[in-house]
Amino acid sequence: MIRILAVALSMLSIHALAQSTEPARYQTRLENDVVAVYQVNLATHASTSAFQSAHDTFWVSLTDSSVSFSRQQAKTDIHWQSGDTRFFPSFDTNSLSNTGITEFRGVMISLKRRGLISGACDCVGNTAKTICGCKGAAHLDPLWALSLGEVALAGTSLSAGESFRAAALRDDMLLVAVTDLNLTDLGIEDGDSADRVLRLKSGESIWITGGRHQFKNVGGEAARFVTFEF
Repeated sequence: MIRILAVALSMLSIHALAQSTEPARYQTRLENDVVAVYQVNLATHASTSAFQSAHDTFWVSLTDSSVSFSRQQAKTDIHWQSGDTRFFPSFDTNSLSNTGITEFRGVMISLKRRGLISGACDCVGNTAKTICGCKGAAHLDPLWALSLGEVALAGTSLSAGESFRAAALRDDMLLVAVTDLNLTDLGIEDGDSADRVLRLKSGESIWITGGRHQFKNVGGEAARFVTFEF
């Protein structure tokens, strides 16, 4: 009986070790001269290095989860909700660990150009507190916007059939799908927008050139996404 118990405990230990050492899966979603975008899947209790930590990075969570970031001075524990976004300056993070009970799925945006943020993080308002990791931060609202240096961020949630109220002139932008998306752009001036449906799965990204844009959710479910304008 004692021998059987010892074998069982040994097998459990091996299983736990296998969970803790399972590497993260970084999948390249998009890359140009401004950003490199990766989807990251991290199993429960797994840890991995902070890939591309030499660059300023944004993280967007696709799931409700708990992740601990090992930083230069201490650890930062983050309890994400889907759509939460967080900024980390270059060389600030060393590794991350999934401390929750479910797989962490997120998107990491690495900024290739230096000086886009330039110490613009502050702690004024809940949106800035959350994205910059300030004390007293809460989760992000379904609709939010923030400017950090030369980057304008915004989180958007559109119910089925809903669109932006009007077309607006936008800079070049990265759009990250938090949920599956079916969007048309009512603001384009040439051609039929119905023929230009952006169909993205959760975690996928697309680069949209500057111009007049007005997105509409033509899917049957609520759509949520985050944009970064440069």
